[in-house]
Amino acid sequence: MSEKKKRNRNSNLRVFLTILLVVASISIMIKLNRNFSFTVKIPLTFQNLSEDYILKKSSTTSVKVTGKASGYDYFKYRFFSQAFPIDLSNLPKDGKESYYVFNKESDALKGSLSGSEIIAFEPDTVFFLLDRNYDKRVPVISNFDISYSPGYGSFQGMQITPDSITVRGPESEVDTITKVYTSSQIFENTRASKDGDISVHLYKKIANVELIPNTIKYSLQVDKFTEGTVSVPLQLLNVPANVSAKVFPKRINVIFNVNVTNYDLVKSSDFKVVVDFDEADSLSTSLTPQVIETPDFVRDVRISESTVQYLLVK
Repeated sequence: MSEKKKRNRNSNLRVFLTILLVVASISIMIKLNRNFSFTVKIPLTFQNLSEDYILKKSSTTSVKVTGKASGYDYFKYRFFSQAFPIDLSNLPKDGKESYYVFNKESDALKGSLSGSEIIAFEPDTVFFLLDRNYDKRVPVISNFDISYSPGYGSFQGMQITPDSITVRGPESEVDTITKVYTSSQIFENTRASKDGDISVHLYKKIANVELIPNTIKYSLQVDKFTEGTVSVPLQLLNVPANVSAKVFPKRINVIFNVNVTNYDLVKSSDFKVVVDFDEADSLSTSLTPQVIETPDFVRDVRISESTVQYLLVK
C-alpha cells in the first residue's frame, strides 16, 4: 500500500512540474511579445572609402542606440548582434573633417531589431579625418653584416630585389619618408652563397603607412678568391711640349683579387696605369701612378709602387 502511495506522489509531482513549466513558458512568451525600451551599444563599420583616400581617425567606433522593440526581438539581438555600416563615399565636410549624422527616422538597425522604433543615437554625429592616399617609390637600404672565411669573398656583394619599394599612406606622412630598411641580418665566416626573403620596415613605425611589398629577396654569390699580379707598362699623359719624358720604372706591378674561376682570364692588357705630368711639382721628380682601367671581374686592385721617378730631356 505504501509503495502505491509513493508512486502516486511521484506522478503528481511530475504533473505539477510540467504544469509549472508550461505556465512559466507562456508567461515568458507573453512578456517577450510586449514592446519595451532598450539601450544597446552597436559597433560601427566603415564602407566604400575611395582608394584615393585613407581613414586616419574616427571620433568613435561604436554608437549607443535607445529605442523600443519586442522582448523577443531584443532577446535574439543579444545573441546575434549586428554592426551598423556607415558609407564613407560621399560624406559632407566641416573644415578638415568629414561627418555622418544619424537619423532616427531613416537609419534602421540590422538583424532582429530592424523593425524597432529608434528614439536616439549617442553620439548623434561621427567625425572622420580623411587624408589623400599617396604612393611613393623609395630605395631599400640593406642592413647586412657579412664576414667571410679566409680566401672567400663576393665580387658583387649582397644583392636585393627589388632595390626600391612603394610606400602608400597619407600624403602628409609619406612625404617625410625617403628610404626603408631591411631587417638586420648577420652572416659570419661565410664560404657559401646565400639567398632568401627578408622583411623591410621604416626607421620608426608610422600609422596607416603600408609598404608594398613588405618582404624582398636577397642573394649573395660567394666564391673562392685568389691573389694575382701582372706587370703593366706605364703610360704618360700631358707630357710638356718640346721635351721627352722618361719614367723609372717603366713597368709597374698591379696586384688584385679574382675568383678562382676567372683567374686564367686576366691579362696585362686589361689594365691601364698612367702618370699625369699635369700633376708634376717643380720641386719634386716623382709622380703618383693611377690605375684607370681594370677588368670588371677583379677587385681590391692596388699597385706595388706608390710613386715613380721621372726625367724630362729637351
